[in-house]
Amino acid sequence: MRPVDESWAIVDTHQHFQSLSDAAYPWLDPGRPPPLEGDLAPIRRDYLPADYRRDMEGLGIVKTVHVQNGRNPYDPLDETRWLSRLARQEGMPDAIVAYADLADPDAGRLLEAHAGFPRVRGIRQILNWHDDPRLRTAPGPDLMESSQWRCGFARLAPLGLSFDLQLYWPQMDMALALARAFPDTSIVLEHFGMVADRSAEGLAGWRSAINRLALAPNVSVKLCGFGLGAPAWKIEHTLPLLRHVLDGFGPGRTMVGTNMPVDLLFAAPAKIVSTIRAVVQDMSESERVAVLCTNAERFYRI
Repeated sequence: MRPVDESWAIVDTHQHFQSLSDAAYPWLDPGRPPPLEGDLAPIRRDYLPADYRRDMEGLGIVKTVHVQNGRNPYDPLDETRWLSRLARQEGMPDAIVAYADLADPDAGRLLEAHAGFPRVRGIRQILNWHDDPRLRTAPGPDLMESSQWRCGFARLAPLGLSFDLQLYWPQMDMALALARAFPDTSIVLEHFGMVADRSAEGLAGWRSAINRLALAPNVSVKLCGFGLGAPAWKIEHTLPLLRHVLDGFGPGRTMVGTNMPVDLLFAAPAKIVSTIRAVVQDMSESERVAVLCTNAERFYRI
C-alpha cells in the first residue's frame, strides 16, 4: 500500500473495522431509527483489513488509525483487545482510538487498561447533541462542562492519551473552553466539524465556530467524513469547506481520513481520496506531506 510518489503518501487517520459475525454493534442494528448517515444497510456487514486493502488499493494509504466503532459498547476493552489481535495478525491498524465514557466514576481504571495496549493512542466519546433526536448521540448538550466528565478527561494526558472530538458546531465554544482548561491534552476535531446543516445560516455559524476553535493550539482537525450531513456531496461544493478549515488550523494542525466503511454510503474510495488530494494540490511539498502524512504520524506517534 505504498504510493509511487512518497510525497503523496496518506495516513488515514479515521477508519473502522467491524466483525458483525462475532460481536454486537448496536449502532448498526436494523431496528434503530435512521441516523445522520441514513440507511446503513450497505455497510451492515463485516469489514476487515482485506476489505479495506481491496477498497484502497492504489490510492496511496501507508498507515491507518482505527477510531472506535461501537463494538460491544458495554465492554469497551473488547474492541481494543480485538483490534490488537487484528493488528498482530494483519499489520493494521497502526494506532487505535478506543472508547471510554469519561463521566463514569470508574473511567480512570478503564483508561489505564486501554493505555496498556501498545497501539492505543487516544479516546473517543462522541459528544454530538442536536435538537433533532435522530441526530443526537450524547446524553446531554453540555457533557464537556460536567465536573465528573472533566475528571475523566483530566486523566488522558497523564496516560499519554489524546482525545478525538466529535460534535456539532454549536458545541465548539464549549470545546474551546475545554481545550483551554486542559492545554496539555492533545485534541483533534473529527469530520471537519460535522457540517450537518448546510443552509447559509448553518454554514455561517460553522465557519465562525471553526475559526474560534482553531485559536486553541492544542486542537487539530481531520478532513474526513465528507458525506455526513450531505449524502449527495460533490467535490466542488466540499472543497471550499475543507479549505476554510485548513486556513483556520493551518497545515501544521490538519490531518486527513477516509471514514471507511461509513463513507462508502456516499462515495467510492477514489472520490474520497481525490478530494483529499485536491485540498492539498496547491500547497508546497513540505506542507502537503505534513497534512497527508507527518502530522498524523506525530499526533498518533506512529
